[in-house]
Amino acid sequence: MLKTLYLRLISLNLGLWLITGVMLALAAGSFSQGAAEGGGLNEMPLFAWLLGAPVGFSWWLWIALALLAPLTLNAILCSIEALRKGRSLAPQLMHLGFLFIVLAHLLSAYGGFKQQFQLPEGGSLGFPDGERLLVENISGVAGPMGMLSSYQARMRIGNGAASGVEPNHPLFHKGYGIYLKQVELVPVPVALIEVHREPGAWAALAGALFFTLGNLMLLMQRRGKPQ
Repeated sequence: MLKTLYLRLISLNLGLWLITGVMLALAAGSFSQGAAEGGGLNEMPLFAWLLGAPVGFSWWLWIALALLAPLTLNAILCSIEALRKGRSLAPQLMHLGFLFIVLAHLLSAYGGFKQQFQLPEGGSLGFPDGERLLVENISGVAGPMGMLSSYQARMRIGNGAASGVEPNHPLFHKGYGIYLKQVELVPVPVALIEVHREPGAWAALAGALFFTLGNLMLLMQRRGKPQ
């Protein structure tokens, strides 16, 4: 009985069916109310959203997560079995990349942070380590139509040096990214700041590297085979 269960868990067909199920659940969810911006899905960590969202909004994500659990187990067991039999390393690196990406999403879904703050010049916000971010100056350049063509804010964390923050040049502090989203200069200078924390970023990078390496190895192996 255990052997039969093990053979089913390492089955390629099982993996393909689970992948199909995940894709169908995500496709269905893209048309649901929970996928809309009004549902707040992109504004907070996934697990926090799931615990607070009605099942009518989140059912498709629960299904996808339920299918991802056995899919992850399938990938682990398939790789162990392939390595035990001395098969090619390339597909196993791709499996490892997939597992790291799953880990990245899990870490960010549990410990991620995303929130926007509207701060004037002289305004500040605090971090969990006790340090404070101070907005010292907000400036911008208006274009011919009167709209801001560029803008920046000078910020300082604790007693550190001041840094200029622009839309494509964020400021980082102990795992937090501080992004300048928008600036208004009248009636008083105000900056819209978004603070991110992505604890799974390192795992996502590792997963992408392993997946790319596995793909390149597989491509070279196939190119080296005689036609």
